[in-house]
Amino acid sequence: MTTAHNTSACPVLTGPNNFQIWKLRIISKLRREKVLRVVTGEELKPSPGKPTSSEDPEITWILKDEKAHGIIQDHISDVGIGTVILQATVGKKDYNIALSNVLLVPNFMLALVSVHKLSKMGLSTLFPAGSNACEVRKKEELILTALHKRGLYHIQAKPKINLESAFAAVDTAPGQQHPYRNPGVL
Repeated sequence: MTTAHNTSACPVLTGPNNFQIWKLRIISKLRREKVLRVVTGEELKPSPGKPTSSEDPEITWILKDEKAHGIIQDHISDVGIGTVILQATVGKKDYNIALSNVLLVPNFMLALVSVHKLSKMGLSTLFPAGSNACEVRKKEELILTALHKRGLYHIQAKPKINLESAFAAVDTAPGQQHPYRNPGVL
C-alpha cells in the first residue's frame, strides 16, 4: 500500500538548491492564507483614520502582515546573527555602513533595514516633503539614500557579505511593512 504525499507542503528554504521549489510553494501558501498581496506590495497599508465600518482596515492589514511574516519566517533557515556592510556611493564619495547584530538568512535575496535600528546607531533619517527619497545622515553628512517605488523605499547600496552565507534581514518585527521579495529595501 502506498501513502499519498502532500505535494503542497512548503519546504524550509536552505539555499539556492531548493529556492525554486520553495518559491512556488511559499507563494501558494501565502495565496491560500490570503496574505500574498500584502507580501507583493499590491495591498498597501492603509493610512490611519476613522474606520468606515466595524473593521479597521489598518488593523486588518497589520494582522495580515504579521501572518505573512510568520509564515515566511517559519519556512526559512536562519544561520545566526552577524554583521553586514552596506556599500553606498553618494555623489563621488563611497561609504561602508556596518550593520551589526543582524539576522543572516542563507542566500535569501532580501535586505530589510529598520529605521529604528539606524537611529539607535546614531544615524538620522529624513523623508523630505514632496520627494520620493529617504536620506540617511551621520550628523549632517548624507551617507545613504533610498528611493520610493511602489510603496517601499529601496536603498541605493549593496550588501558586502560572503554570498555563500546570506543576505541580511534586520529587526524584522511584526507590524512593519516587509518587502519580502525585494533586495535592498529600507
